[in-house]
Order: sequence, then C-alpha cells, then structure tokens
Amino acid sequence: MTELRETVLGDPAQLPGPSLGGRLFGVLLLLVALGICAAGVNMTLTAAKVKGVQGTLTVERCWKQSRSGKAFDEPRCSGTFRPDGGGEPVENAEYRGGGAANVAVGEELHVHQAGATFRLSGGKGLAQGVMAVFGGLAFSALAVPFLATGIQPRWFRRGENRTRVLAMVTFGIKGTTAGRVRNVLMLVGLVGMAVSYITYAAMS
Repeated sequence: MTELRETVLGDPAQLPGPSLGGRLFGVLLLLVALGICAAGVNMTLTAAKVKGVQGTLTVERCWKQSRSGKAFDEPRCSGTFRPDGGGEPVENAEYRGGGAANVAVGEELHVHQAGATFRLSGGKGLAQGVMAVFGGLAFSALAVPFLATGIQPRWFRRGENRTRVLAMVTFGIKGTTAGRVRNVLMLVGLVGMAVSYITYAAMS
C-alpha cells in the first residue's frame, strides 16, 4: 500500500520542512473559515429575529436580474417593507435570495434588513445561516495540514503537479491527531451543510 501511495502521490520525504510561511498560510485559511462561521452565526441570529430590523415585505413585482447574458440570472422581488416595531415603511424594498423565483405578487414575506436589501427571516433564513456555519467548519479542515506540517504551499518545483504536492501534504498527516481533527471537521461540516440544504429545500 505504501509503494502504491508513493507511486501515485510521491514520496512525502521529498517535501520541504516546516516553515513560518506554511504556518501563516494555515492561520490565514483558519481566519477565513472563522469569518465564514461568524457570518453564518450573524445570519442565523438575524433570521431567528434575535437582532436586526425585522418586518414584513409585501411583494409588488418580481424579475430576473440579468448578469451580462450569463446563464445564471438572479431572481429578485421588491415591494413595501413595514418594520415590526413601527416606523416609516420602505418603498421599493428589494428582496433577493433563495426562493425568490417562487414568490408571487401580493405575497407577504417575513424578512430582515441586510444592508441595502432584505433577506428571509424564520425557517429558510435559519437554514441558510446554519449552512454557512457548517460551510466554515468544513473550510477550516483545509487549514489543518498546513498548521500541522508548516509546509509552505508556494513550494512547487518547476514542472511539479500542484495537486499532487497538496495531496502529499494532506496525506502526510493521516493517522495523526491533526489528521483526525481534519477528518472530523470535514465530516461534520459536510454533513451539516447537507442536512441544512435538505431542510431548506423542504421548505420551498
């Protein structure tokens, strides 16, 4: 098995030793993952109506936002937003996001303000936020091999297969504590994302 692995991936002994650059790259990936998780937590709390400006948007029109003729046009809707706590209604409030393609004119959506636009509160919004949290968790697994080995990712010899080198780095922590941590993060993240997506789709 070892011979087959080295034939496919190469000999891990040929990789460079630990470096500060490798550790810093791992830290950078981890910070990005934490940022994704933080954004997901914020989305979840807002969708749960714990924070943010909540209210009802009465849909007046829907359309597809053209993206320079690209295949993936983004469905959007707009209407009048009325805050739950009272206050001035917002005319031409724009809603975008999941489920916009299935929204009918006259429908009332429970939404919250997200910058210049509005997004769903309640079940669908919660599912989206939780999905983002688990996505960040899965992404954090990418940081573990670089944090554990310290191998600098820009070390690629001319003509070297980059995918092969990265696979060697990743495989290099198999059977170690770092490898088990990476596997748990990836598994929990992917399963959580899948369950969140199925839950979201079931609400459509």
